[in-house]
Amino acid sequence: MTKKIVICDDHILFSSGLTELLKKNNSSYDIISFNESISCKHHLQQQQADIFICDLNIDNIDGFILINEIRKELKETKVIILTAYYEDFLIQKAEKAGIHAFLKKETEAKELISVIEMSTDAPFYTNKEVKRPSNLFQEIDLSVAGKFKLSGQEKQIIRLIIEGKTSKEIADKLFISKTTVDTHRRNINRKLEIGNSASLIKFANENNLFS
Repeated sequence: MTKKIVICDDHILFSSGLTELLKKNNSSYDIISFNESISCKHHLQQQQADIFICDLNIDNIDGFILINEIRKELKETKVIILTAYYEDFLIQKAEKAGIHAFLKKETEAKELISVIEMSTDAPFYTNKEVKRPSNLFQEIDLSVAGKFKLSGQEKQIIRLIIEGKTSKEIADKLFISKTTVDTHRRNINRKLEIGNSASLIKFANENNLFS
């Protein structure tokens, strides 16, 4: 039986390679890929898909936001997040949002295809747990903080954002108002030229903010 698969990923080489890989493994897959969110959104509002494979950061749009905007159209669709940002709080967010699977981009084809073939009522699926150092979120490197002119409180807030804390939880932990936290978050986004939590994690990895 033919499965209609929609891929949304702004890395053209990756999405093209994924399309070819899936077709090679199963010729019955009918695949269309999009490299920007607007055309993908319009397509899914018009055409029913069996499988929707979505990155978390598409042309600076948060994948969670895109999925939520077309939630009604995806009622009968298996939604799979395929991302480089494999963080615990993102996995938990995906499960709470009713997304069917959360996978690393390093996932082997065999595993991805097995997830595609699972029924939509199967339990939430993610890759096997990745072992991490017990003290993952240590002090942000001072040279990076100096380069981007991050204040001490902004460094604290970055660590808490990466841990998955909400603005309210950060405010309570630091004994400041939620309004102050939101102001700091806007300043952090401006200084680092990022737009969402996934971008912050990417920035942290690229600048060795994790020990």
